[in-house]
Amino acid sequence: MLQDIRNSTQGPVFKVIVGLIVLSFALFGVESILLGGSDDSVATVNGAKIRAIEVQQAANRQKQRIASMLGENFDPSLIDDAQLSGQALEGLVGNKLQQQWAESLGLTASDAQLGAQVAEIPAFQIEGKFSAELYKQSLAAAGFTPMTFRDALRVDEIVRQLNGGLLSSEFVTNIESQALALVNGELRSVRYAKVAADRFAGTVEVSQEDVQAYYDLNAAQFVSEEAVVIDYIVLRADDYLEPVAEADLQAAYQQEISSYAYQDEARVSHILLIQEDGESDESYAQRLQDAQSALAAGEVFSAVAARVSDDIGSSNDGGDLGYTGGDVFPEPMEEAIARLAIGEVSAPVVTDAGTHLITVTDRRSSEPPSFAEMRAELESSLGQADAQRRLVSQVESLKDLAYTATDLREPAQTLQLRVERSEPITRRGGAGVLADDAVIAAAFSDLVVTEGWSEVVEVSETEFVALKLVEHKPSAPQALVEVSDKIISLLTVQAEQQALESFGADLLQALSSGRTIEALAQEHELEWQVALQSRRTSSDIPRDWQTAIFAEPASDLPKRNFVLAANGDALLYEVFAVQAGDQNGLPENLLGAMKNRHLRGLQTALQRGVAQTLRDQADIEIYQ
Repeated sequence: MLQDIRNSTQGPVFKVIVGLIVLSFALFGVESILLGGSDDSVATVNGAKIRAIEVQQAANRQKQRIASMLGENFDPSLIDDAQLSGQALEGLVGNKLQQQWAESLGLTASDAQLGAQVAEIPAFQIEGKFSAELYKQSLAAAGFTPMTFRDALRVDEIVRQLNGGLLSSEFVTNIESQALALVNGELRSVRYAKVAADRFAGTVEVSQEDVQAYYDLNAAQFVSEEAVVIDYIVLRADDYLEPVAEADLQAAYQQEISSYAYQDEARVSHILLIQEDGESDESYAQRLQDAQSALAAGEVFSAVAARVSDDIGSSNDGGDLGYTGGDVFPEPMEEAIARLAIGEVSAPVVTDAGTHLITVTDRRSSEPPSFAEMRAELESSLGQADAQRRLVSQVESLKDLAYTATDLREPAQTLQLRVERSEPITRRGGAGVLADDAVIAAAFSDLVVTEGWSEVVEVSETEFVALKLVEHKPSAPQALVEVSDKIISLLTVQAEQQALESFGADLLQALSSGRTIEALAQEHELEWQVALQSRRTSSDIPRDWQTAIFAEPASDLPKRNFVLAANGDALLYEVFAVQAGDQNGLPENLLGAMKNRHLRGLQTALQRGVAQTLRDQADIEIYQ
């Protein structure tokens, strides 16, 4: 079984399982339940600690989400780790406040309720049925125990209850509904003609005198970025991998298998009875007595479980809970299981979930994996450990040699390493390892730039970079010849937009003087359109122009205007009819969508307001 667990942690199915587990608790700070150790707290929320590793893991999850969304376009150098950690800490503080508020309100979740939720998680099912063995293996491989997982699930559930109750307290009143219909159901009729952004492209010439004048007035804008050219050596642990001796593999195997607690496991089935709300003690006791009587009369345990058990996760499978090594179920259950022979039924066992009748259907002993099964894993782990030691030794040698060397060529030759030279890089970083924040900070440090020292930077525990300055290029004013093309491009765009705006002013003047949009469009070869009785959500008015058209006053029609969009295009339009919205005249689906959008806005505002109130009333101390 142990090897099965090891194998499963390498496959895609396991990764999906762990992803589901992490996703379930990403918002609620599971690490605060799981992690022990020394006091490395970075904040307290009403006395409850938030620890550095929680912040780091939350930041890592956010970075992984960003990477997943961007795919191949993801550039780690664009991520500000300090900002990401700050956001992660803020999120953890908010989550802790929600949890504390939920607990103060007495919100809770029973073991039976949590058990039913666990049974319905697809990641713990085989062929649609809950598997206690898969459940246990998955949690163990992900760093959970059944107890910590249940505790985390309970936090998840009470916060969900809190947010559910909070959001359900908001609703859209009839007056709000009427106002929504009045605004969003309004009908407008408009004529419009589009003017393309490139209409005046190529019609403008910028003189050298204009370029010189702009440069003289804006010289402060044209300053080069500080840059450095560096020589650098990259040392990676993978470069020091060597074959592992057979004797070392055998010794590691013996140590590995001796460190595992290979224990007996019992396959368990149970009948769970839960006292219902309003059910008398006598009625509850009678149900338990009926179940025991049926078993005593010889009825098959699985049949009784299917008929009377309140555990929906196992009753359809005859009460089967899978295997336990003594740490899957609550302590009273595990104590009873340890005493049972195969086929024997326990006396009633009471836990927070209810009352159990338990039987053991099988017992087995787990066997250690063979040397052949573990060989590849041992070769990898020993090889990486040895490579890491060689890497550290090489790094220390390089530090000593580089300290007195005038450049990196002599240390590189002594240690048989390769020196690379960068292109000029700014504080925004370069490519590859030169994008790392620690490397950039070292490259621009006073020790490197001013003192001329070599620096050896730890990028990760398996990668180091040694660097030395070749050339420092301070920030300096740029000559006109360096920025002339940039200025010409800028002035050209400005002149083309001015021409477009002047053209628009002429069109508006002509429209106000009695010309029609149709006539103007034909004269200037413009695309034009008439939209009759259009709503804000209608598709016959381009989305880029809807805001401007519906922002025009509804009185003193017609209303004419010429506006620019963000993409540079422009629109000449004339609003000539407006009809106020009426909820009685709106289609039910449209009115419903409007109310739903408004309700979501109210709920979002409520959540933000509550979150701010919790923060204002809390005792929060942040140490970093």
